[in-house]
Amino acid sequence: MIIRDCLYILLLALSVPFWLKYILKKSYRRLLKSRLRPQLDACSEKSVWIHAVSVGEVRSLKSLIQLLSGKGHHIVLSVTTPAGLECARREYPALTVIHAPLDFSFAVRRFVQRINPRLVIFNELEIWPNWITLLHRRGIPMLLINGRISEAAFARYRFFNFVLRTFFRRIDCFLVQNAIYKKRFLQLKIPAEKITICGNIKADEADLSRLNMPAPGEVRAQLRLEAIAKKIVVLASSHGGCEKIFFPVIKPLSGTYFFVIVPRHVHRAPAMAGQMRRLGLKCALFSQPQGMGPETQVLIYDRMGYLFPIMSIADIVFMGGTFDPKIGGHNLYEPAVMGKTILGGPCYNNFPDIGRELEESGVYHRVNNSGELQEFLKNFPDKDAKPIGDKAMGAILKRKGSLECILQQIQRFLD
Repeated sequence: MIIRDCLYILLLALSVPFWLKYILKKSYRRLLKSRLRPQLDACSEKSVWIHAVSVGEVRSLKSLIQLLSGKGHHIVLSVTTPAGLECARREYPALTVIHAPLDFSFAVRRFVQRINPRLVIFNELEIWPNWITLLHRRGIPMLLINGRISEAAFARYRFFNFVLRTFFRRIDCFLVQNAIYKKRFLQLKIPAEKITICGNIKADEADLSRLNMPAPGEVRAQLRLEAIAKKIVVLASSHGGCEKIFFPVIKPLSGTYFFVIVPRHVHRAPAMAGQMRRLGLKCALFSQPQGMGPETQVLIYDRMGYLFPIMSIADIVFMGGTFDPKIGGHNLYEPAVMGKTILGGPCYNNFPDIGRELEESGVYHRVNNSGELQEFLKNFPDKDAKPIGDKAMGAILKRKGSLECILQQIQRFLD
């Protein structure tokens, strides 16, 4: 571990020009401190330590956390990104939520001592050599749940597998989403007996969240859209690539549609509003209710944690991140479980199996540019949406059961 610490320090020294401007900011110094020294008191009882990367992974854990907490387990949730941490603290106010440690051995050691874990659960896949090594040496079991490896990540892992396979093999159990990912883990020389296909926990979570959805009237009132009689198009978890395609269709179709945009990164909302105003569009930020009026064409929802209810009142959901293979699209289970017509680009590689089925069944419609998007919206039929809803729900139902499978495997290590 000392060698790896030295390598990390060397990399930090070589990358000074890239991170120096950030470390001068007080907020980044606080972030660094919380990732080197855990911001929590020492746990007197054994904990279940769950780790998630960002917002999507945090939200997918809701039912699992509730069930484990209901069994009396003390849970500590660590999160990598600032947005994920904010989401976790809002979603789980009664839970101990902290920043994940940087992978220096001395930092990881402090976290392990404070958290006192009996089991560590990684959601999806992050490989941190010192973290895994220290847990392994202390005999603390590790599970990977909702495991997946994208094509791009798989190429990198295969190239560096002569180094990484040691750390992969120290993880006790891999609960993966589908057969595609199981095959990739096997090709990384992980023993077959350690791998179980449990499905994608996001399918279960989306269906459970649907059952607790606020009424459409309540959502409209929350968004101040009670007077809007037009069809609603939601751009969900938007990034720059999809916005370039989406923005040009707003003005010519504003007589038929009202547009709601939920940016993936909320801090971008003011700049997006400025861009739309320069395009001659009348837009409002949710945080500034005085800007909402009868002429408003676009609402930018510049808050976190309400995307699912917003999609519930949409006629069409345009899924963000689907025009960039590095992003690979965002959660298709959520609009599908509500039976929505879904539009997007060619890049749903984060959700390959559900994305492929939704596209083949006519639930997901691929558009490549603004012209195709405008043409689809212009010809979007006023007809019963039930066939689309049935196909979308069928795709979700066949993928449920991941939560039960994961709980069974976790229980093996807690008995």
